[in-house]
Amino acid sequence: MSQNIGELVRQLNFDVAMDWISCPHTLGERTNASPIVYYQNVPIQGRDVIVVDDAIESGGTMKRLVEHLKQFNPASISVATLFVKPGRVEIPVRQYFAHQMDSDDMLVGFGLLWQDKLRNLPYVAQLAPGA
Repeated sequence: MSQNIGELVRQLNFDVAMDWISCPHTLGERTNASPIVYYQNVPIQGRDVIVVDDAIESGGTMKRLVEHLKQFNPASISVATLFVKPGRVEIPVRQYFAHQMDSDDMLVGFGLLWQDKLRNLPYVAQLAPGA
């Protein structure tokens, strides 16, 4: 995903500081209750924060991340993603996305993974049903 972040950052026309936050998701689990790992190497108090992710499926994890970041008192929080799927939960911040999907089809490649595979494809592809 870091290559994709590099592609995104090159398109921005303002100063950028980057940090990492993680909330690992267990494959096949519908509710993600795993711990959020965030060291706040870049202080975000009073700053505009954009959380970048490859895809939002149910939206539950992103909603948890946004709520977690609010405790650090940023000026604002926005979410930017490549793909969003239908039926996701409401995430109470401004959202930017490249493509809103009309189905829950599984996508792989260009940083999107499936069973820890296919992340390194240089394009996005739909996984065959039943794969």
